[in-house]
Amino acid sequence: MARSLAYFALMSLIWGLTWAAMKFGLRDLPPLLLAAARYVVVVVFLLPTLRDVPAAFAEGRWRRTLVSALLINTGTYSFLFWAMQSVPSGLGGLVNLALVPVMMFALAALTGEERPTWRHAVALAIGCAGLVGLFWNRLGGESTASGLGLFAIVVATASYSVGSIIARPLIGPVKPLALTMAQAIIGGAALLVLSLTLEPITATTLQSLITPAALGSILFLSLFGTIVAYTLYLVLLRDWGSARAGLYAFVSPIVALAAGVWLFGETIGTPEVIGGILLLIAAGVAMRRTGGARQDMWQGAREAPRATGT
Repeated sequence: MARSLAYFALMSLIWGLTWAAMKFGLRDLPPLLLAAARYVVVVVFLLPTLRDVPAAFAEGRWRRTLVSALLINTGTYSFLFWAMQSVPSGLGGLVNLALVPVMMFALAALTGEERPTWRHAVALAIGCAGLVGLFWNRLGGESTASGLGLFAIVVATASYSVGSIIARPLIGPVKPLALTMAQAIIGGAALLVLSLTLEPITATTLQSLITPAALGSILFLSLFGTIVAYTLYLVLLRDWGSARAGLYAFVSPIVALAAGVWLFGETIGTPEVIGGILLLIAAGVAMRRTGGARQDMWQGAREAPRATGT
């Protein structure tokens, strides 16, 4: 249990800081190119795991690997990085991270991983109210771009949540780092194609890849945000289940908000604060368990096989 909790704490801290890293990278690079560059670096650093990657495509697993990669890597980060051009990093982190456990819990109920209870309906109702608060001042006028950005974050979160549900059966037959590598190859290639098709890539744009802000952003997002944090997430996804692995939403939003205020001087108004609080309450309702069930969860984590490849 201690090791799993340490994994959880490190993952939560890193993912709270990735929002600031995105903002730094988007100062010099278009969003799709930044997302694609992230996965190019991931592939380079994970080349030693290449011999284990075929397991992700063996015995009929290739469809699940392909779909989960396109949802988690391509779908999520194309919308997310585009959105972060107009949304403050702290607010973006709060919306995404608070929505993840609510969506995960709802999907887990729909797929039979969790037994539907009254908490699903209450959590979704509170979460919808929270979203109204977040969008309240961003539905017209000069705030339209920010409102569209928030909507893109919701779409990105849904893509990520569905992809995680699809990916969970792969963990076990496929080593976590090998699955990270397989998804990075597929998702990164798709992001690169989208970037070359939709974004104006010039010599100046390519030179911006090595500016301090862009390079630091890419390295943090790839080495820490993906290789470290996402691999830990896969381990917790296997050991704790998709809904409970989303508990990092209680920690990471605080880190994201603090980093946004500290690094960028971001401010958040009353509607956003109320909306964010409601989303966190929704996450809490979704994750709440009775004492016995919570004990069973931790017991399951203790008895799960140790992770390989991390």
